[in-house]
Amino acid sequence: MGSRGGEPWAATIEAFRLSPTAFLLSHGTGDTFGADLLNELRSERLGEAVKLSILFLFLEYPTLLCPDAKAGREAAASLLSLFAQLNLSPKHVSLRCSLLFAAETVLVATDSLGEDCPTSHELLSVLLHLVSDPNDSRGGVAERPIRAAACECLRELESCYSGFLLHRLEILRSLHQQEVSSVHQGYTLLYSVALRNAVFLLARSGEGCLGDLLASNGDLMWEATKELGKLSPAGLDQLVLLPSAADLKELKLVLSALLESSYLFTSAAQSHLLCHLAQAVSVVRTQSPVIFKAQLARLFGTSSVTLEHAILQLKSLFTDSLFTAEDESFLLRHLVGLAQHPALPDAVKLFHLDCLLHFPENRPLVSGTDERLPVLLTPRATSGLFPGFFQDQGTVLARMNLLCLVCVENEGPSAERGAGYLLEHVLALGGLVARDGGLDATRLFFQAAFIFAQYFGSRAQPMAELTRCLLDLYRRNCTLAPNIINLLDETWRTDESHWARSLAQALQEFVVSIPLQEQDLSWHLKILARLAKENEVPQASTMQFLARLVASGKLGDWCSGQILLSVCRNLMVRHPSPALSQLAALLHAISLGHTDVDVQDRAGFYYTLLTNLSSEKLRSVLVPVVPVKTRSLSSSIVADSESFVAALTVHPVDPAPLRLQRVEITGDTPAVPPAEQEVDGHCQWLLAARSPLWLRLAYRLIHAGPGTPPYDLLLCVVLRFSCTSRYYEPVPELCIPCLAAHRPSPTVRLTLQPRCPYPTRLNVSALYTTQDGLTRWSQLEHLEVSFPDLFLPLPVPAWSSEKLCQLFDALWQCLHPNAKEAHAESLTVWPLPPRSLEGLVRDQFGRYILAEQGDEYRIALTLPPRDHILLLVRSVDDSARVTIRTDNWKLLPSLNHYLQSLVKAG
Repeated sequence: MGSRGGEPWAATIEAFRLSPTAFLLSHGTGDTFGADLLNELRSERLGEAVKLSILFLFLEYPTLLCPDAKAGREAAASLLSLFAQLNLSPKHVSLRCSLLFAAETVLVATDSLGEDCPTSHELLSVLLHLVSDPNDSRGGVAERPIRAAACECLRELESCYSGFLLHRLEILRSLHQQEVSSVHQGYTLLYSVALRNAVFLLARSGEGCLGDLLASNGDLMWEATKELGKLSPAGLDQLVLLPSAADLKELKLVLSALLESSYLFTSAAQSHLLCHLAQAVSVVRTQSPVIFKAQLARLFGTSSVTLEHAILQLKSLFTDSLFTAEDESFLLRHLVGLAQHPALPDAVKLFHLDCLLHFPENRPLVSGTDERLPVLLTPRATSGLFPGFFQDQGTVLARMNLLCLVCVENEGPSAERGAGYLLEHVLALGGLVARDGGLDATRLFFQAAFIFAQYFGSRAQPMAELTRCLLDLYRRNCTLAPNIINLLDETWRTDESHWARSLAQALQEFVVSIPLQEQDLSWHLKILARLAKENEVPQASTMQFLARLVASGKLGDWCSGQILLSVCRNLMVRHPSPALSQLAALLHAISLGHTDVDVQDRAGFYYTLLTNLSSEKLRSVLVPVVPVKTRSLSSSIVADSESFVAALTVHPVDPAPLRLQRVEITGDTPAVPPAEQEVDGHCQWLLAARSPLWLRLAYRLIHAGPGTPPYDLLLCVVLRFSCTSRYYEPVPELCIPCLAAHRPSPTVRLTLQPRCPYPTRLNVSALYTTQDGLTRWSQLEHLEVSFPDLFLPLPVPAWSSEKLCQLFDALWQCLHPNAKEAHAESLTVWPLPPRSLEGLVRDQFGRYILAEQGDEYRIALTLPPRDHILLLVRSVDDSARVTIRTDNWKLLPSLNHYLQSLVKAG
């Protein structure tokens, strides 16, 4: 499949990665493609790099390639079989490691790992055999990477199924102590996660002895495979374990041995080990966390992000039980220094800034996970973190957020000077915007202004300066109106919106006082439209501005007219409403004086609503989403308003009161040329490039809802289709005037135009009206277009059997694989005797049989848009040989899957 037509497997894998679901829909089911991948892994033609790419697909998409448990077990068995066949050559090391990872991933992802699965036992036997070879005593140095991979597989299994290695702790400890090669790290991490889970399970059950578990040497705990991820470290606070003095001494020896060897590990491995052991110690309340003190003394000065994270995890778990006040102060100073270190990447510095905002204090004043400032973090301690002009945007905003919090939480001259510096920085960013600094500078200024307003919105003097800066920017460049509106929106959502109100009033005063200029009119109107939504902003000056604008006659184009009407609309729904007579006069003048007809009509509509409806009903009509209020429906006004809104709403209905049922099309015959044409001419006509064929499917639209009003009669039914595959043209919608519960179901014909003859799935929805006048929408069941649905009979004249045989032979010769690159030939076998073969062929291919002679059948198919398949079926002893030729080799996987499914179904 993958190497035909000059399209190598690498291109097939890339196509799968781009869109896995669409690829599988067009190339058969996931298990079929997965089986093809497994077959290619055994091919000698493929290089190791391609085979590794194939295995990575099983690691990344195991449930797509193995959609059920059975497929997962078969795939894992095939991978383990291939692992056993490969020799111990160093060139196969990467491939063998990937085979182990893929087999384990497939079994876990498909929920197939269990005691009743022979493949699971085979996998565990291989893994335990590999790890039971410390110091390469059996396999040699070449086997060392395989042992490391086996340790990693067992560690992942123990992480997924807590307690799976519960009764193997003594063996794992012995292997950890014996191993002296570089794989010692893998053995240590495996033992640490098994030890942690054992402590968790013992604390949760309350039954058993810690000493017995540490010395256990039994079977695998297959019961753990039934509880995937059930035990989580998130609930450490509820787990308590109080072992005996002897057990505690043994545990301390184990912990000390693990910690003493950790300095040789990588940073990531050290972080994992410290995390596992700290979680175990936090459950054993009688074990002091001071055992980690030596590690902390070694790691306090580290610049590794992973180790910093491990230290903070230790501090979060043990607080002042492990960290003194001096330790906490040093750790804060260390984080501040790393947050501004010039040699570190920006992402690492941002991580340390975030650590400062979520620092686990020894004695926090407040609890929770929100951002809070450590008590020891003062303006003086953070003086080096003030933002500058030569930093990236993320760093500037993160430092701005931290420093604003520092200045707000502290008092005194240092905090005041810090707040002043931050304001100067925001104003300087505004200066860059004023000098046309570009989109990045504009975005940075408004984000910084929002952060500053969040913390200092209640301070009059700095916010007044920021208001003047924003007004000056808007005066220079009115296109900043969307940014200012967004700033208003975000600021108004905060609890303290005093500055938002003052900024809104200042903007209103500025807009209504400037001369009318048509080129900036739309921006000014957008500002006024946003301000008109707020009840706290007086609108008298806005009304005067609109009256002056209408009187001038400079109403702008259609776009400006729509924004002007949005201002009027927002004024109409305000509470309390402005002078209605003035607003009505404005709308009437716009409906008469605007140059655009659409604006005139809409203004006239608003004028009619304003002069004929009450304020409450007017708001019910104009506001798109109104919370449903609990009140009596005795008021006819409220009842009419709710009915009006309901009539304008599309109401979802689930389950759908209608469904589509597939029926066979009768009477459709393909167009054929005159019978006088010769065989060779007709053959060329069949294979010539013509207009693409269409696929027509018939369905009966069945009323499936209740036979009582309002669903007994569905009017103006519109069926809309969306195809999940990119290999089909858009599907036109179908319209049915009426669908009644007690009338015959109509038949609809769906026309599809495939770009390639691949199976697909159609999503179907229905829009219809019920007798109560409401428009409703329902999602119908998916429509599956399978591969045999694409089969169409070959258009041939009414010829004799002899002439039809000649036509098939001519087509067979034209589709020879050597004729064109896209042509292909394949062979499959049906284990069927002659009598069963005849029944199968006539049932499944009766319409497509071109000729037959005894136990030989010649079948010709055409598939839209313009592809062909020829099947030559011969009975040989107690089986049937099916020879296939086609002018599109990409159809072979789907065709082979379909042909084999016929035999399985029979």
